Amino acid sequence: MKIENFEATGLEKLAKWLQANNSNSLSEPDLRELLKTVNISFVMEELNRLQSTLICELKDSYVQQSQRYVTVTDQGYVLPQLEATDRLNAENLINRTLALYQQMSQMKQGEFKGRPKLENYEYGIPIEDARYILPLAVKTNVCVALAGDKLIDFVNLLNKPDYRLIFSDLLGQLLKLLPSNIAELVQQHYQQVDNNLVGQYYAAYLQLLSPENNLILLETFSDLDMKVGFGALTSTMQQPPSAAITRWGAEAPQKAQGVVERVLSYGHDSIAEQARVTVGMMCSLVTYHQQLRHRLTANYREPLESLVTDLQRAVKIPSTIATSPFAEEFLQLVAEIKTFRAQLLQKYDKATALFFLLNCEQLKIVMSTNARADISMLADRTCRNAQWEIRELAIKKLICLRKLSPVLYEKALPSCVWGKCREGKLTCGVVLQV
Repeated sequence: MKIENFEATGLEKLAKWLQANNSNSLSEPDLRELLKTVNISFVMEELNRLQSTLICELKDSYVQQSQRYVTVTDQGYVLPQLEATDRLNAENLINRTLALYQQMSQMKQGEFKGRPKLENYEYGIPIEDARYILPLAVKTNVCVALAGDKLIDFVNLLNKPDYRLIFSDLLGQLLKLLPSNIAELVQQHYQQVDNNLVGQYYAAYLQLLSPENNLILLETFSDLDMKVGFGALTSTMQQPPSAAITRWGAEAPQKAQGVVERVLSYGHDSIAEQARVTVGMMCSLVTYHQQLRHRLTANYREPLESLVTDLQRAVKIPSTIATSPFAEEFLQLVAEIKTFRAQLLQKYDKATALFFLLNCEQLKIVMSTNARADISMLADRTCRNAQWEIRELAIKKLICLRKLSPVLYEKALPSCVWGKCREGKLTCGVVLQV
């Protein structure tokens, strides 16, 4: 794991200013204020997908290497420190996942152009489905760009007791790239969350989720159109919105819906941010990472170690694999890895076991989103070219949200419904059906 192409604008200038002003200790708000106009960019190479998932949870600008480019060799993954026998067992299990991944996604002989289609695969299992067997230990690369104040959050993550073992090399490299006084300052403000307390609160929400009931509307405002209507009226009327609502009387809900429809038709999408919902979701780690890529949700996820301890939790198996000759081997390998990492948890620590989480594991999440973010995400993820699992969840969510407001979420559909397909040459080819 290494950091390459590090560049920061304004960081050296700030370091010299702090030194000139003898600012060896700053409050966190002051430090954030000073750092917020600094720009930082770097590439993290040869880290694994456990590390990249935790980093992308910070929701800044991260671009990650696609799993289409997994290295199917013993150089293609990163393992924690293990005793010799445990390491041999770990390597054997991971090499078997890589071999199964490669075998399932084998391509037919012959040339084809563009993105491979289902018929181009020997067993009808695309790479996107074959990757469900891969562990989070497999390598990836991540490109980062962030404002300087987010450096505090980044260093906080690397310093967390639960993850310090996972990130020790990365933290050391990053601190060496920073001016020494700033490296010292950003480490002064580590804050620990009481995970037990937070987990107790969210437990009631998480218990509602299951593989069969994997998307639930948990909380919402009483009338989303009214909330967005307040925003529209605040923007477009001299009198306060409450006066208009009072004047409308019993017709207020219908009037508000009309205002929402009219103002959104002008392209003033920002008013949709006034509508918020909280949903519960259960999905594979594949789809969880795709959710993170949108960066617009505030979410709580159950601790990753709960996946290690819950040996009975069902995994997500793509239908292309479930109906293939590899189904039994897939499930057998999953069972062996679950047993192995449970043993590691007893012998080492939970960070060590996390390296052996699989993409097919199902994670429970509670997330809060605004309608503007949902409209944008659902327009992308209800497209037929979207990955199948996140598309299924997106359609479930869309149906749920449309019941709250058919007007507000009217545009939460693929681009082809409203005009031209944005996928260009990669179009699904059945626009009329969509």
